Amino acid sequence: MSRIAGLRPSRFSVLAALLAASLTACAVSQPPAQASSGPVGRVDSSGSSEPVRWTVAAELADCTGVAPMKCLRYRERPDGPWLFHYGPIEGFEFRPGQEVDMLVRFVTVANPPADASSRRVVLVRELERRAVAVSASIPSVLAGSSWQVTSMRGVAVSAGARLSLAFDEAGRASGHSGVNRFSAGVKVDGSSMRFEQALSTRMAGTPEAMALERDFLSRLQNVDAWRIEGDRLVLRDAAGTDLIGLQREARAR
Repeated sequence: MSRIAGLRPSRFSVLAALLAASLTACAVSQPPAQASSGPVGRVDSSGSSEPVRWTVAAELADCTGVAPMKCLRYRERPDGPWLFHYGPIEGFEFRPGQEVDMLVRFVTVANPPADASSRRVVLVRELERRAVAVSASIPSVLAGSSWQVTSMRGVAVSAGARLSLAFDEAGRASGHSGVNRFSAGVKVDGSSMRFEQALSTRMAGTPEAMALERDFLSRLQNVDAWRIEGDRLVLRDAAGTDLIGLQREARAR
């Protein structure tokens, strides 16, 4: 995934700025005291440490590296404090709602950039995954729902445009923006809604399709409120203007 192009500087521009700092992107700088500070143990001639046991939490947490972002949390013993890990664990797939015991190894990075970590964290093997209840971050009426965009500012959008939006139970939105797929964090507080920390593929399409995609994403950047009217979802800006109209997709039976 890479940067969403064409977003104006605004609240949703955080989406583009945070692409480089996201969990699946390249490693980011690691603030002191919280930067994967587990014991290293002996290091062999290749710069690789002995395995260390970590438990990774079932939810990502707000943290700040080079910019506000979402971080993995880990602890080194069952009764220990949760610590932030600013970057990926190579070979590990994070799944919301699953706490994971694992063995990791630290690998020394030769001549790292000034703002990057001096070591990589690599999964040796998983010991156990277990389901853990996570706090609901979006209303149940949205969690697990999928929607097809039918209009933008009241103008009908063809189903062939492939504009869609879905919400999972872990507080993320995803969908198709016409040419590319995207995902983003979503925060809902009562009738307010905003999207942040977006990731997107970066494929090219026809000029018309790319223009429609930019229009759709620029509208998402300005979403401030939401309302469900039957099987329709309406996303509005702070002035109450309808930005995007969506139709609920039927669940597969």
